[in-house]
Amino acid sequence: MNIFYKIYEFIQRNIIIEKIYKFILKYPFYLILSILLIFYTYKTISVFYPIDSYISDEVWYASSAYNIFTKIFRIPIEQYVPFPEGKNLENYFNLEHPPLAKYIIGFFIFLFGYTYWAWRIPSWIIGNLIVILSFLITRKIVGENVFGNIAGIIVAALIMSDPNIWIMHGIAMLDIYLAFFSLLSIYYLLKDKIILSSISYGLALSSKLPAVFLIFPFLYYITKKYNERIKRLIYGILIPFSVYVILNIPLLVYFGLTKWFYDSFLHGFEWGITSGHISDAPNQVSKPWQWLLNINPFYFGTYYSNVFYANVNIYFMILWLVTIPIMFLVRDNKIILVGIYPLFMYFGYILIYILGNDTLFSFYVSQFMPLIYIYVISSLFLLGLKYYYRDYKI
Repeated sequence: MNIFYKIYEFIQRNIIIEKIYKFILKYPFYLILSILLIFYTYKTISVFYPIDSYISDEVWYASSAYNIFTKIFRIPIEQYVPFPEGKNLENYFNLEHPPLAKYIIGFFIFLFGYTYWAWRIPSWIIGNLIVILSFLITRKIVGENVFGNIAGIIVAALIMSDPNIWIMHGIAMLDIYLAFFSLLSIYYLLKDKIILSSISYGLALSSKLPAVFLIFPFLYYITKKYNERIKRLIYGILIPFSVYVILNIPLLVYFGLTKWFYDSFLHGFEWGITSGHISDAPNQVSKPWQWLLNINPFYFGTYYSNVFYANVNIYFMILWLVTIPIMFLVRDNKIILVGIYPLFMYFGYILIYILGNDTLFSFYVSQFMPLIYIYVISSLFLLGLKYYYRDYKI
């Protein structure tokens, strides 16, 4: 190991070799990432495109996205497939959840018509963007060098192989949007682009309300950067909340302030802490601590030869909890940030359970699982680098 670091130091001292090294460092890893993404995209389309039926809660999100565009925005859209019978979806808007993901889903329905593959396309795109962002965040934490690139490729490969993220990025549900915009907020935080980070956090909050738990790690990092209370207030509260309100304006205008405030805001929080969202399949319900052992993974159905379960990678979930002390050993704000983000989300769901919602599902893990991979791999790399190469600069 010491020989490896001596070679690394020699490269840094030699100008010509260093330029060759930087070229080799940068482009092959981008090429590897591109090849992985091409394979991931091909596999995604080949599995999810042929499925000509609603998958689980696509029933609610696809129909509400269509209704928002056709009834609120008054945009005519060809409806190639019908709403399921007996669910009264003709005037359903899914107001218990924020609207951003449904705007995005609705835009693709507008482009291609109301059909199964059309409402899944944005999830496929966002799934790929999550892989790219995770690579970039990992590299930012470990270092923009060969170590950071290797760590980033490992994280990208782990995310693409995760069974929970795989299902959620293939279908039209809200969780993958929350995962993406949370990552985007962290990415901009690490690049010190605080306004863009605040806007991105507002977009996460506008995708699904559990993003509210991320306000605490978000404010923690802002507090480390800014001493002024007014900046913490603006960046941590006012900008994200403003984004949330702005994106709700079409609903507010259509339904009126009183109905919007109750149905979209108050009812959204009430929905989050209420049990009974599913009553006919208790074996699909799992408590937050059961996610650690993949107990009762949510079953999405069987389509052709594909059996879809929201299985949890229990090895990395447990490894994540075991490696939490590393963030304090490394003493770097970046690794602390990506360590506490999933912690607050996870304990947020424990709080939801305590408040009365005991119908929670394993697919919620997809909201913060990319961060778990980023944290575990980054923390292990940093710990090893600091031990073997004490002058290593992050």
